[in-house]
Amino acid sequence: MTRIALRIAPEAPELSRRLAELPELAGRAEAAGFDLLVIPERLSAAGGFPAALPVCAAAAAVTTRLRIATGLLALPLHHPLRVAEDAATLDVLSGGRFELGVGLGAEVEAFGGFGLDPRARAARFEEALEVVRRGWAPGPVRFAGEHFRCGEIEVHPKPVQSGGPPLWLGARGPDALARAAQLGCGAVVEPDTDPRPFLVAWQSIRDPAEARLAFLLDPSALDHAALSQRIEPVRSARLDLWLASSGDPAELGALADCAAALRAL
Repeated sequence: MTRIALRIAPEAPELSRRLAELPELAGRAEAAGFDLLVIPERLSAAGGFPAALPVCAAAAAVTTRLRIATGLLALPLHHPLRVAEDAATLDVLSGGRFELGVGLGAEVEAFGGFGLDPRARAARFEEALEVVRRGWAPGPVRFAGEHFRCGEIEVHPKPVQSGGPPLWLGARGPDALARAAQLGCGAVVEPDTDPRPFLVAWQSIRDPAEARLAFLLDPSALDHAALSQRIEPVRSARLDLWLASSGDPAELGALADCAAALRAL
């Protein structure tokens, strides 16, 4: 079944207001039948939230069915043990409704502000993802990489969901899509991205029915016929359609109508 998500992406001047309105929006999104609420992290606060995980916790606290996800969190800028602990805590608090979407970090200029070399972000990402997964597994984490080192540290609590929260990875080019499949992550793609490299790589090593694809959609520029043609070849995968929103509760009625039309595709 296709899931319809609401992805909140406020602009910086509206950030404080959208944070204050978030509990109302989350509750109304759940009542309107949305399956997932997606919280992007943007350090510049342009098109997202500077700290996505606390926002996810606030949304989880006022809902009972709605799933909550980061979409996407710049994993190389965080210590992976901290991410593992925060994500596991969110999973427990929400009763197993949390999903972790991560990326390399689109705001490349932010790496210098953290004292990090942006050229190392891919290597940091892969090491960090491995540490997160090890943190969710039973027992202490033992890891010695170029960028992260952990020894005999155990993450508590462990996630409610078996194996940990579902993982999503932002991907655009064929190599990134294939890598997402190799890592066992769902792929988050733009509507004009060809997802076939992801599906080919996934089907070569995993159960095709377990493949997960999420399309980022702008409701103001949505062409339902074109979208239907785009997703037709990948209907064997578990599909998500993530609708962009500014986070204004006043938009929710129109977005719910859009979601109903998408379910009919």
